[in-house]
Amino acid sequence: MNEEKIPFNFIISEGRHSVVISFPRLKLALKVFKPDLVNNAMKEYEFLKELSRKGYNVPKPYSLIIDEYPIIVREYIPGMHFKEFLNKADHEEIETVIMKLIKFIHRLDLESIFIDELSYPTKNIIVTDELDVYIIDFERATRTRSRSNVTQFLSFVYRVSMSTGPLKKKFEEIFDFSKIREVSTMYKKTKDLSFILKIFKR
Repeated sequence: MNEEKIPFNFIISEGRHSVVISFPRLKLALKVFKPDLVNNAMKEYEFLKELSRKGYNVPKPYSLIIDEYPIIVREYIPGMHFKEFLNKADHEEIETVIMKLIKFIHRLDLESIFIDELSYPTKNIIVTDELDVYIIDFERATRTRSRSNVTQFLSFVYRVSMSTGPLKKKFEEIFDFSKIREVSTMYKKTKDLSFILKIFKR
């Protein structure tokens, strides 16, 4: 019998608590946690199950393996990390994606699910070629009504407004920076998305 070797290209992404091994051709990813982080793996797996079932753009979780190293087997989401996308995209594409992201995390606010990653959104958000937005990391997520994903993301926008460089110039085409603090305060009190839309120039 002839045997054909199939090459499986993979990508490794390392974090503080885990390593993600992605297999793009198989549309599969393995998130491998440190041995003492079983609870983290279980919590993230449950969040992914719940949100996937409700139709959120998150990786579909396939299984949770509790062994020496806890492993989540999940869907691989192709695309660019949010930080890379912001650097490469024009302001119109960025506005489209940020609007989708804000509506996404507003829904999470209404579910009282707080991600705690959005003041420095780098690798936890994926933007696909179709400009769809996926959040792929829920390891630090918690259930709370006292904190807000949207206001945390607005703190990132505010920080960009106080910086210099090409990203600020792109954001100046999108946002009215003068309204960020007022809008953030009103949203935190009401969870009303209409307040957030006021910071967009269009």
